[in-house]
Amino acid sequence: CQRLLYSPFRFLPALLRACPCADRCIIPTLRTTDNLHPRAPNARGEQLAPANEQATAELPTHELVVQLTGWIAGHTSYDVTRTRQDPPAIRFCVAGETIRYEDSDLLIEDNLRAAYDLKTRTVQIVAPWDGRLLEDQSVLLHELIHDVQFHNRRWDCPRQPEFEAYSLQAKWLMEHGRHVPFDLAQIFIRSRCPRPHP
Repeated sequence: CQRLLYSPFRFLPALLRACPCADRCIIPTLRTTDNLHPRAPNARGEQLAPANEQATAELPTHELVVQLTGWIAGHTSYDVTRTRQDPPAIRFCVAGETIRYEDSDLLIEDNLRAAYDLKTRTVQIVAPWDGRLLEDQSVLLHELIHDVQFHNRRWDCPRQPEFEAYSLQAKWLMEHGRHVPFDLAQIFIRSRCPRPHP
């Protein structure tokens, strides 16, 4: 299987195991102890009810999406116009829930933090998520990077964009004085495309 479960925050050993999931970016859960906030419109201004009542965190604001997209523009050569003007849909899900993802069912495991659905341009964030926390903002940044990546170029395999996305996420965290809680060397190894059999 060419898809990997990337678990850089607290579950790095899971980097070494294959995942039967569809092509996606998956970030593990870094739980916070803050209370969840009431629902709010997402970046497109849609008032979306979460999948269930446990996922009533406040969706990222349009201002935050624009801010993070601007950061991507300033740190890459990518054209971010589409992501800035028409950001991906953002929804919440919760651990234990099964969501429709890349035309298949995906069980949200306890160690997942977020996933980007390329086919529907949807970011699924696993609640709890708090937009006031820089670590949680970096999760959204990672998924927005994927939206920009897939709009700007083709990739040789689904896992290939991960190293760049994690590297940019690490840079953002360091710029904001935060610890980088994942191993880029391991991610680099696991992000390489498989070699064809001789």
